[in-house]
This record gives sequence, C-alpha cells and structure tokens, in this order.
Amino acid sequence: MSKDGSMSARISEIFVSYQGEGTFMGSRQLFVRFHGCNLSCAYCDTVRDSYRSFTKEALLGKILDLGDDYNELVLTGGEPLLYGDFLKEFIKLFRKSSRKSVYLETNGTLPGEMAKIADLVDIVAMDIKLPSTTLMNEQVWDRHEKFLEHCRNPQLIVKAVVSDSTVIEDIKRMSGILKKWGQRAQIVLQPVTSDNGSIKGPDEEMLFFFKEYIKKEFSDETFVMGQMHKCMGIR
Repeated sequence: MSKDGSMSARISEIFVSYQGEGTFMGSRQLFVRFHGCNLSCAYCDTVRDSYRSFTKEALLGKILDLGDDYNELVLTGGEPLLYGDFLKEFIKLFRKSSRKSVYLETNGTLPGEMAKIADLVDIVAMDIKLPSTTLMNEQVWDRHEKFLEHCRNPQLIVKAVVSDSTVIEDIKRMSGILKKWGQRAQIVLQPVTSDNGSIKGPDEEMLFFFKEYIKKEFSDETFVMGQMHKCMGIR
C-alpha cells in the first residue's frame, strides 16, 4: 500500500527495448519489471536489488510518458503475479488509455493469481520449471498443471530453459502435462545463454531429440531459441 492507502507494487525498472526470448523475439516492447520472485532457479539472470513503489495511476503515467513506439506492454519480473490484485486494477486502467497488447511473462506457479487476470491479458509467456535444469528442491509440476487451466483464452507461449543437466524424463513429463491440457500453444526450448551470448545448454543432438519428442507428443510449433538480447548486448 502507498502512504495514502492505495494499492501499490514494487517495480525495478521500466524501459523500452526488444524482446530477446521466444516467438516474439525482435518485437519492440515496453517492459515493466516487477520486483521479487517466489522461486530460486539455478540459472536465474534477473538480479534487481532496488525498486520503487508505484500506484496504478503513477505506473500508467510513467508508461504514457514513454510514448507509443512499441508493440506490446510486457509485465515481467521477478514474478509479476506476486502482485495479482494490483495487476488486475492496473490492466483495467491501462486498457482505457491504450490499445496495445498486454504480454505477461511468468514462472507459471501461481494459478490463483493468474485466475484474477486471465481475461485481461492477450499473451502469456509461461515458464515450465524443469527440476533437472532449475536444480530446485521444490517440485512445481502440480502448480504448472493448475496454472494452465487459466490459460485457455490468451495466446500461450510455453518456455522451458534447458541445460546440459536437463533429462528426457522432464521433457516427457512436460509434454504429458501439455497434452493433457489439450489446447494450442507454442513451445520454446531455451538453452541457457551466458551474458556474453555463448550457449551453455545441451549439445545439438540432445536439443534435436528434445524438440522432436515434443513435436511428436504435443505441438508442431516447437522451437529452439537462445536469448537474443544477451547476444546483442541489450536489455
């Protein structure tokens, strides 16, 4: 809450750049990066210690000040769904001032919060956290499965970060969950990319095997893509 009692959210940065991941790669977007995350993945590359608190009105004002030379408004993090109630009110307010698409980047583990905004966002880029890649003790498969139930209306992109430690059992389980869900989605296998743009993911043969398995089990729209922004040295 802000000092006057209105709802607020912690935001690390607001900027315009090019999407560096997934099937919208290269699209000019306005990014709002929310502070904090409920997970701790081995490959996490988002470290933001500083933040400012914004009300929905203050955030909209900042966005409008940046003009409209972008294609989508990206709500990213950290994990933006830590602020589900704020997002619900902010997106409604944003819709009154702009026709830009709203693009949510999320770790896909907060289904209850996603339910609050499922009808308000246009695109959801959801991570599936493969245990062999994240090296987390916490298992999140059940939460991913419940999360997908709230992704039947937005365009869905499912991203799985893969590394040289990723095992086929995780790929099979992810494919099974998506097949059970039964809707259309684009799947992105994203090899871990270092800050200098070099790839730390599985070798080419294993990446091909992972991709072909998912295509066979779930979706022809399966892609292997690194992180373009790191290769280009941009945010």
